[in-house]
Amino acid sequence: MIDFIQVSKQFGTQDVLKSVTFRINAGERMGIVGPNGAGKSTIFGLIGHDIEADKGEIVIPKHCRIGYLHQQLNPHEVELNLLDYTEDSIPELKTIPARIHELEHRMDSMEPVEKERALKQIGELQHTYEHLGGYEMRARAEAALCGLGFHVEEFTKPFSSFSGGWQMRAELARTLIANPDLLMLDEPSNFLDLPAVEWLQKFLRSYEGTMLLISHDRYLLRSLVTVTLEIAGGKTTRYQGGYDYYLKEREDRIYHQLAAKKNQDREIEQMESFIRRFRAKATKAAQVQSRIKQLEKIERLEAPAAVANNSKIRLGDPPHSGHEIIRLEQSGLTYDQQRWIFQDLDLNINRGEKIALVGYNGMGKTTLLRSLAGALELSAGKRVLGHKVVIGYQSQDFAETMAPEKSVYHIVKEGNPAASEADVRNLLGGFGFSGDSVDKKCEVLSGGEKIRLAFARLFINPPNFLLLDEPTTHLDVNGREALENALKEYKGALCVVSHDVTFTRNIAEQIIAIDDTGVTRYPGSYDYYLEKLEGRTPSEGSAPGGTTSVSSSSAAPAPKGKDARKARAAQREAEKALKKIENKIEKLTEEQTALSEEMMSRRDADFATINARLAKIQSEIQSLETDWETTAEALG
Repeated sequence: MIDFIQVSKQFGTQDVLKSVTFRINAGERMGIVGPNGAGKSTIFGLIGHDIEADKGEIVIPKHCRIGYLHQQLNPHEVELNLLDYTEDSIPELKTIPARIHELEHRMDSMEPVEKERALKQIGELQHTYEHLGGYEMRARAEAALCGLGFHVEEFTKPFSSFSGGWQMRAELARTLIANPDLLMLDEPSNFLDLPAVEWLQKFLRSYEGTMLLISHDRYLLRSLVTVTLEIAGGKTTRYQGGYDYYLKEREDRIYHQLAAKKNQDREIEQMESFIRRFRAKATKAAQVQSRIKQLEKIERLEAPAAVANNSKIRLGDPPHSGHEIIRLEQSGLTYDQQRWIFQDLDLNINRGEKIALVGYNGMGKTTLLRSLAGALELSAGKRVLGHKVVIGYQSQDFAETMAPEKSVYHIVKEGNPAASEADVRNLLGGFGFSGDSVDKKCEVLSGGEKIRLAFARLFINPPNFLLLDEPTTHLDVNGREALENALKEYKGALCVVSHDVTFTRNIAEQIIAIDDTGVTRYPGSYDYYLEKLEGRTPSEGSAPGGTTSVSSSSAAPAPKGKDARKARAAQREAEKALKKIENKIEKLTEEQTALSEEMMSRRDADFATINARLAKIQSEIQSLETDWETTAEALG
C-alpha cells in the first residue's frame, strides 16, 4: 500500500496540495480525477520521485516495481530499433543473464562448497528471470506493439525515426509489458486512435497489479476503475467506487456539505446578531460572553468546491441545404503517385447525417476529412458539393490558427467583419463568453475555452456541414460532455474524427472505417460497427502497414480488374438506390406535414380523404424504410 500523510505541495503561489492524507491499497484500480491543473499529475510526480513534497510523508513499499507513463515524453537519445527498445523494459533482465554467465564461467575453478553455492545462486537468478517474464518479453513486446497500431515491418526501424505520438505509443507498450507492481498511467489515450484504445482497455482489464489512472476518457474510467480519488481545491476525496458511483456520490456529498454550511452560517449569524444587540446591556453580559466563546469554538465549515460547470455550448440552427450534402465520385488522393491514401472511392453524405471516421492513425482519416472539407484537392475523381452547403471545418491544430495576442471578440469578428458588435457578443454569450471575458487574450485561454472560441468562430457564419478533427483533445471530462450534448442537438450534417470512445459512441449514427481493406461504411452506431467487426477474419482486423493503400469501399479484400469494376458498379447502383429511396421518403414526409397542417388550419378540409391519404403515406414510408435497411445492409 501507499500512504500520503499530511502532504503539501506548492508551485509558486498556488497550493496544489494542502495537507492531504489518503491511502492506495494493494491491488486497487484507482482513477484520479479533477479539473485541469488541480494536481493529478503532481500526485504521480510525488510517487515517482520526479518532485519532492514541501511537507508531509509519502510511504511506498521498498521493493515495489513502478511503471510510470508520463503525459509527455521525456526527450532522450535512443539508438535501438523499435522492438529492441520496447523489449528493454526491465533493467534487471539485462544484468541477470550476464551474472549467470559469469558464475558458470567461474565454476570450473571453484571448490565444491563454492560450486554448490554458485549453482544455488544460478537457480535463484533463473527463477527471478522467469518471474520477471524474461523468456516471453519479446513476444509480449510484439503483441503490445501490434495492439497499439504498429506494423511488423516497422519493428526494425530506429525508435528515433518515429514521430512523437508514435514514440508515446512505444513508451506505453514498454510500460505495460514490464508488468510492474504499481502501474501509473497519465492520460494514456492522448495519442491513441479508437482501435488502440479498445486494445488498451482489454489489456488493462487483465492487469493484476495496483493501477493508478489519470484520464479524461470516460470509457477507460468507467470500464477499468473500481476506486476514485478526486483532487480539487488542494484537497483529496476518496470514493469507494468507480466513475459513475463517484459522479453520484460527489453530487450527494456536495449537496449535504452545502446544507451543513448553510445551517452553520445561519447559526453563526444568529449568535453574531445576539452579540451586536445585547453587547451594551449589563443584564445580558453573561449570555453575550457565552455566545462569544461558542463562536470561538466553532470549527468553520468550508464551502465545497463547486461541481465544474459544463460550460454549455449552444450551436445555432444550420441554414437550409439540399438533401445531398456532398458526393465523392471515383475519388482518390495520393501525395507521391505511388501510395494511394484512398482510391476509386464513391461516397455521399446527406443532410443531418452524423458520421464518425474510425481506424488506425496513418490510414487516412484526417486526409479524407480534409478532402471532404475541400482543404485538400483530390488526385483523381471529383467532389460535388450539395445545394447551399456551408462547410465548417476544424482541424487538429485549431488552437494554433488563432492569433494568441488577439482578444476573444476580435477572433470571432474576423470570421465575419460584417457582423454587428451585438451579434458577435450574443454569439459569444452562447459559447460561455460574456461581459469582460470577451476581451481576454487568446493566449490565456484554457483548452476548453479555446475549443468553445473555435466553435464560436465557425458559427459566426453558421455551417450546415461540420467536419471536426479530434475536437476533444484539449477538453476535460466536463468539456467533452458539453460538446457532446451540443453536437447531439445539432441539426446539420456532421463528420468527426475522435479517439474518445464514449464521445464517438454517443455522437455517431454511422461509421466510416478505414483500414487495410479499404473504406467501409457501416449504416449504424459505433456498437453496431464493433459487432460487424467481430465477425471479420483476423487478417481483416490487422494493424496497418507502412505502405498499404486504401483502395476501395468494400469490407472484403479489394477485387481487381473486371471484378473490381463490377464491384464498383454494384456499389454505385446500390448507393443510387439508397438515394432514390431517401428522396421518396423525404417527399412523402413533406406531403405528410403539409396534409397535417391543412387539417389543423382549414375548417372546411376534407378530413376523410386526408386521413385516408395519411394512412397510405405512413404505410409507404414504412415499406420504403424496410427497403432502405435492406439496401444499406447490403452496402455494409
